[in-house]
Amino acid sequence: MSVNAGLGKLRHAGKDLRLQWNQTKAAWSDENSRRFEQNHLAPLLARLRTTELTLGQMATILQKLRRDCE
Repeated sequence: MSVNAGLGKLRHAGKDLRLQWNQTKAAWSDENSRRFEQNHLAPLLARLRTTELTLGQMATILQKLRRDCE
């Protein structure tokens, strides 16, 4: 799988996670849900954003390497 394909899948999964969480929050809105979001979901989404940025940079570098090797 290419870096771009993996990045696309990761972005799609992150979008799905955010959509599902928003639907869940509509039905589950108490202190436990807020703690879950703060302790688990927010750090996961932050890491997801960092990973997306890193993979984007990696894809750019790999494209440049391929061009340079041609």
